[in-house]
Amino acid sequence: MEELNIGFIGYGEAAFNITKGLNSEGSKISIFAYDKFADKEPYSEVIRKRALEANVNILGDIKELLEKVDIVFCAVSADMVVPIAEEIQPYLRIGQIYADINAASPIAKKKAAEIISKSGALYVDISVMASVLVYGHKVPLVVSGKGARQFADILNKYNMSIKYYGEEPGNASAIKMFRSIFMKGIAMLLLETIVASHKYGMEDDVWDSILETLTGSYPERINQWITRTVIHSERREHEMEEVVSLLNELKTDDIMSTATKNKMKWCTDLGLREYFKGIPPKDFHEVLNVIDNMKKNKK
Repeated sequence: MEELNIGFIGYGEAAFNITKGLNSEGSKISIFAYDKFADKEPYSEVIRKRALEANVNILGDIKELLEKVDIVFCAVSADMVVPIAEEIQPYLRIGQIYADINAASPIAKKKAAEIISKSGALYVDISVMASVLVYGHKVPLVVSGKGARQFADILNKYNMSIKYYGEEPGNASAIKMFRSIFMKGIAMLLLETIVASHKYGMEDDVWDSILETLTGSYPERINQWITRTVIHSERREHEMEEVVSLLNELKTDDIMSTATKNKMKWCTDLGLREYFKGIPPKDFHEVLNVIDNMKKNKK
């Protein structure tokens, strides 16, 4: 295979797990990343440590990153999809592949695609359909957009799992958005259930009952519904804003999606991500203990 240069704008959990997996392929891949938090505490230490482990070069300038790579992933958050596209559009070149892996609405993805296309770069709308923590770079992805076919052809050679859904940007995102109504909603329902049952002193009994009911699921995964959600609540809150926007566009009911978004904001406002320094705790009991302490301190 020819040498491939890949870049990431944003080097969080998803980018780390994907890059770590790609470098394990033993192929000629050079990976670079730019993250605005790379020199800011409390996140800089985690970013630098992950980059070292995954053999990723952290750069201090987004323009320098774009000059070095053939494919650039944008892995920030849903609310930054259009602003980032506007910021970097002047630095992109003809034929360069811009892979938008943010969980944003089809409307936002189409706006970003229009902006990126002005540079001659090829836009790819990407949706992540499973946990990168579990699957790494082999996580199932669905893609659409002008550059989607080429993107899939290149990276599937490196044992990635990419499914093509046409040239229309927004197709891949739509699949993710509709799926998020269930996936994000059930995580917030679980959190509300456990917090309430904890107040009654029955959280472990309720937890065991839920595990028994969800046949085929495994305890580690269900535990992550809480431990990872409270860390990523702000990003997922923005994602649910996009879901609600899409449902409003379709003139269909959004009660549960709005409630999920509000519960995500509740997590964000508690400051759980800052408390755990961006690293998911190992057990949901740790989250409960922190919530208890925060409530006591507010009294």
